Amino acid sequence: MGKNKLPCPTCKNLGKEVSMVEKDDMLVCPERQTAFQVEEISPLGRYGDNWKNNAEEIYPLLRPELNQADLPNIRLFLLYEDCYHTLLIGRYNASIVLMGVLLEALMKERIMVKLGIDFTEPYGACLKKIEDEKMMRKEDIKFLRDFKDMIRNPYQHADESKILQGVFIPVFPLQFVDKLSLEKLEQVLKNIKSGKLKPKLLHAADIPAIRSITKQEIDRRKAVNLFNQVYDFLQVAQIRYFKKEDYEEHHRKFGTGLEKVEHYKV
Repeated sequence: MGKNKLPCPTCKNLGKEVSMVEKDDMLVCPERQTAFQVEEISPLGRYGDNWKNNAEEIYPLLRPELNQADLPNIRLFLLYEDCYHTLLIGRYNASIVLMGVLLEALMKERIMVKLGIDFTEPYGACLKKIEDEKMMRKEDIKFLRDFKDMIRNPYQHADESKILQGVFIPVFPLQFVDKLSLEKLEQVLKNIKSGKLKPKLLHAADIPAIRSITKQEIDRRKAVNLFNQVYDFLQVAQIRYFKKEDYEEHHRKFGTGLEKVEHYKV
């Protein structure tokens, strides 16, 4: 930016001289948090700080990290890592969606092991096949069905209304009769802080203008608990449905898939 400091325009309108401060690719007002992005500077430093701060906050709340020795099936292990790492950097919606992908892949792997079928149908059809063929215990099928109905489907289809059912938020509905000004905003903030203006509790699902913002906080609260539930289910499934003997039996019945490949003579 050079030696000339850019004054904060918000403070300047209020009769104050406050210089913006450089922070990674942003210029930030130290008093009012007014911020502008500087396009020619890489945002990676800011991203890295945000990811690190989020990971340090979330990490102690999560189950111990699995490695491939804990989860030998590479298909499931890589999807587990996708869920885990996106959660650590704060992409909660993405992590929740990927949990559904992980559980779908888990069912497909079970179908492959037991029936030798490379099943390509979506989550619901996988679950029906599992249930019809009695390939999992009833309590595990119930977990998978509940996850589909309450989590997977709403998040996969971005159904914010369903995700926010039963969520109420405090809102200050304001209507400015005359021209909007900083002085009016300052007065509104004073009235809110003093309690002169009271919030109204509104059903978040009914207000499209604020649903996405509200959902961010809901996702944050929900994602850690969901991840730990999926983690526990994955651990149980590993013991019940993906034992070494299961794969040995699969190979005896259906082969490894390499039988049809012409082998090199060595």
